[in-house]
Amino acid sequence: MARSKRDGSDGARSMIRYPMDWLLAVIDDPKEARQAAAALTAAGFDAAHVKVLQGATADGSLADLPTSKGAVGQLIRLVQFVTMDQTPDLRLYEAALDDGRAVVAVHCATRERLLEARDVLATHEAHFQNHFGRYATEEFSRWRGPELNPRW
Repeated sequence: MARSKRDGSDGARSMIRYPMDWLLAVIDDPKEARQAAAALTAAGFDAAHVKVLQGATADGSLADLPTSKGAVGQLIRLVQFVTMDQTPDLRLYEAALDDGRAVVAVHCATRERLLEARDVLATHEAHFQNHFGRYATEEFSRWRGPELNPRW
């Protein structure tokens, strides 16, 4: 049974929060995305730090990813959004969900684990892989396939 949109309005999503220290990747086939998540946990990633988001409403959205809370966290996010505007990328991930694709999100605490997660995801046909760091974002692979029209 599908849940309603986060804010209960006519299809608008709740505010996308900056997914600090998360690697996000689109996998076109949701079944393959679940296999990628299983491969990540088999590689030693904490299952609580591996998320498969799929569907416009059914299984979560980017707003479900944990972020730092409190005044300091809000200040950090404000600086991040002012200095590195990744809103278009985040909207494209949301558009991928709306299009029936899956987004795999992996929290990576170290560079070594980040590169390992990137490589595991690549073996599962992941594309549009981006790591959202504290001060910068890093693109590992570009969007593949027909372009989507994110809701602005």
